[in-house]
Amino acid sequence: MEDRLQRVVRHILMITLLVGLSGCSISSLVGAPTPEPWTPPPTPEPTVVVVEPTATATEPVQRTVAVALGTFEDRREFSGQVTPILERDLAFRESGILRNLYIEVGAQVTTGQLLAEIDLGTLEDRLRQAQINAEQDRRAIDQAVARAQIEVRAAEVALETAQDRLAELTTPASATEIAEARAALQRAEAALARTRNDASAVKTRAERALADRVAELQRVQAAYGQARARLEVEDTPEVRALVDRLTVELQAAESAVALAQIELDTARGNEIAAVQAAEADVALARARLDRLLNGADQFEITAARRAVEQAQIQLDAARQRATPDPLLVKSLAASELMIKEIERQIEARRIYAPFDGSITAIDALVGFPVQAEMPVIRLMDNSGLQITISAVSSTDLERISDGTPVTISFVRYPGRTFNGVIRKSTMLTNPLQAPELHVAYNAGDLALAVGDPALVTIDFGRRENVRWLPIEAIRRDGGTHVLVPTEQGPQRVDVEIGLIVDGKAEIISGLEVGDLVILPATS
Repeated sequence: MEDRLQRVVRHILMITLLVGLSGCSISSLVGAPTPEPWTPPPTPEPTVVVVEPTATATEPVQRTVAVALGTFEDRREFSGQVTPILERDLAFRESGILRNLYIEVGAQVTTGQLLAEIDLGTLEDRLRQAQINAEQDRRAIDQAVARAQIEVRAAEVALETAQDRLAELTTPASATEIAEARAALQRAEAALARTRNDASAVKTRAERALADRVAELQRVQAAYGQARARLEVEDTPEVRALVDRLTVELQAAESAVALAQIELDTARGNEIAAVQAAEADVALARARLDRLLNGADQFEITAARRAVEQAQIQLDAARQRATPDPLLVKSLAASELMIKEIERQIEARRIYAPFDGSITAIDALVGFPVQAEMPVIRLMDNSGLQITISAVSSTDLERISDGTPVTISFVRYPGRTFNGVIRKSTMLTNPLQAPELHVAYNAGDLALAVGDPALVTIDFGRRENVRWLPIEAIRRDGGTHVLVPTEQGPQRVDVEIGLIVDGKAEIISGLEVGDLVILPATS
């Protein structure tokens, strides 16, 4: 500093001497009769002009400050406002004329509720026609398949029967089967003999009953003849009564004879039928025994094999018919595809509530056009409120994680604080959209409304041995830097700062503890 002052003094003395010499030369030339030859002026050299202080002005005093160590209370405050936990703008996926608006601002809606729709044109008629076509094709296919399944089942049963018959013919009889067949034949023969005996006994009883009824009829007829002859001789009430009584008995006797005759005829018919059935059982039992003893006939086996083959062919044909008509299947697929496409177009022209909530805004009028993807309805979730902090720096976002505890104060309720936690941190995905923090809180029954301002404080704890400078020492023109005093004058030093707390800036790099920094001059 002293060397610089000496240089300034030397420059002042040289300038004063030059001014004095030039003054003397000019005074000696005034009035000289003979002019001197002209010489070009010397090349001008730069000069330093120093303004000497006057008696009333003082030179500004340079202020400096040293980098110090200190303790930082790492606390950040953010401004936010009360917002719904979930709020979404709803838009149509297609452009068109708004036909129906089923809600109004403030209305409560439930998930899946239809809120609005634009004009559908002919889509509904086309959908009904496509559904009719699909139903007709589906019914025709179902009916054809049902008929074919019945045919398949009948063919399967026929094949199983033919296979059983062939197995029966080609499988050698065992001793047990032969013994059972002999026993069956014996039982059939015994049954035949029993049937003959029983039927004969029934017939004999019927014959005897008929004879008794005929004898009774003959007796009554004789008595009736005698009574009629007597009535012709003596017509008295007693005789007439006798004739009347015998007339009744005669009718009863005739009826009894007719009934006995019917019973006899029935007994004879039953005897014939029973005996024939028993004889047929005997014949079947004897044929089965003979087949087991002699084996099946080759012609019969060949016929059974042919029957199996025929049944298999019938089954294959039935299964072939069970496959739906390809044209019907293709028509049904086309109709179903058309239905899905029309339903997609209809759904694109409708807005449904994605969750339970209340309508907070409507930006459309019935009968006026709306643009695709342009919000027309705003839906707010009624489940609760949160605090949203906008314009958060990426540095702060990196330091804040989900679940970080915070302290909240509301402008509407000064002096009261509440606890909360960071519920969700949204990183910057759109360059034009500022990052946000969402804070969950519990304010009890405190009356709060959407839009209420709030102050959120996050305490990151205490940090020891932090290098710091007053914030006024940090200069930001052309980058973050400070000016440090040197022998050659102030020198720029780039620095990286961190936290700024209570007017103190953390020095991360660029300076060490004790380094002097020039503070800006005060006016």
